[in-house]
Amino acid sequence: MSTKDKIVESAIELFYKTPYAEVSLLQICKDAQVSNGIIYKYFKNKEVLFKYLLEMISTRIEKKLENVSGNSLYDKLKSYIELNIEITKEEKKLIKIFRDGQYKFIEYENRIKKAYLKTLKKIFKRELTKYEVMFILGAIRFINISYNRRYMRYDAGFLAELLLNGFDKDREVDFQKVYDYPLYKRVFLKDDNVKERFLEKGERLFGMYEYHEVKIKDITKKLGFSIGLFYSFFSSKEDFLMQIVNNLKNEIIFLIKDNYNSKFSLRELHLSYLYIFFYFYKNSSYKYKLLRDIEFINFDIYVDYLVQMENLYIQPLMRNGLSVEKNRVIANLLLGVQHYMGIELFFTKKITNIETILKHIEPLYKEGLKKI
Repeated sequence: MSTKDKIVESAIELFYKTPYAEVSLLQICKDAQVSNGIIYKYFKNKEVLFKYLLEMISTRIEKKLENVSGNSLYDKLKSYIELNIEITKEEKKLIKIFRDGQYKFIEYENRIKKAYLKTLKKIFKRELTKYEVMFILGAIRFINISYNRRYMRYDAGFLAELLLNGFDKDREVDFQKVYDYPLYKRVFLKDDNVKERFLEKGERLFGMYEYHEVKIKDITKKLGFSIGLFYSFFSSKEDFLMQIVNNLKNEIIFLIKDNYNSKFSLRELHLSYLYIFFYFYKNSSYKYKLLRDIEFINFDIYVDYLVQMENLYIQPLMRNGLSVEKNRVIANLLLGVQHYMGIELFFTKKITNIETILKHIEPLYKEGLKKI
């Protein structure tokens, strides 16, 4: 293995295990067992090296997508999904690295998205609307990550059927009923104590900045407290973050539980969940960023959140008479749409109106892409 290859392999291992901001070139050199100075012969700085990895996975995804096969629309879409499954498995480490960097270096996310859309255009023989893209890419990309990171498998053919034909053809949706339904947000009774003030300040700061940028001394200074007082409540900075994330996770789960309406059809119910998420994050998008970032800081907490959300979505879906495993796929499709919606609303800001989103997503839930 060449010196450059050793550096690249070590970089992949370290960036896979540790968020971008916390990896240093010194660590990479030490892990690769090369001298500190030689790395600069190949990479000017950490950002250049990280982008080299993003370039690697972008190229591999683009080449993989060229292999779509099949005669019918169903066969081609199934092949497309299977290729996405393959690349997610084959390039597990680089895919995680890409997800950590996709919004830090947005040009690579734009490049990958362009490749995905180019292939979808060939499959459907037309340009897809931004709402159809939210539906199909949100589902495929989220499900692949959700299942692969938990070492689970799903039926690509079943997902292709859902995307083409929809999954809930119950009565027509009453949008006004969805909009007018009173949303309830649970308020915890608590004193305005010191610990809560730490948690509130920390939630905002961790949501607005990278983990390594948030300093405990800055938080205590802003609140007018001593560092010693902080450590009387939290054993470490990581413990502090985990308590913040657990509170946020519970807040979102209670939000879904408390606003469940058994009189809604399945489409009305899941459109109402999108509506709820929009208003929950509308004035505090930093919470959305914080919950997304936790995947790269503590994956166990992220998985626990994912499983709880998945189960909340599966329970009402059981009305349809399908198996738990099929409803798990539907639940993750719905969570994928919600995740993609969050990205478009709060990161790229390409979509701004929730009512417009719901009106375009609803027929896709009902009929899928085939009849649009």
